[in-house]
Amino acid sequence: MTKETKTLSGLNFNMWKQDENTIHLSIKNPHEGKEAWLTSIEHTDKHNGEQRARTHNNLFRDLKSILEQNGKW
Repeated sequence: MTKETKTLSGLNFNMWKQDENTIHLSIKNPHEGKEAWLTSIEHTDKHNGEQRARTHNNLFRDLKSILEQNGKW
């Protein structure tokens, strides 16, 4: 029995700082050739500490760290 991989590779992924509490993401699937999918990750500070659909503090922290390491924050 062959083990199936769950990894999707070859995506075109970009992220950038929108403001102090928002990181935007753009993801394009080259296998379908469609327009890029755009979303954002927000810190709860943007909403006075309230959890919302796009607030993911741990993910925000990790993505911000990558941007900082690359001089993009």
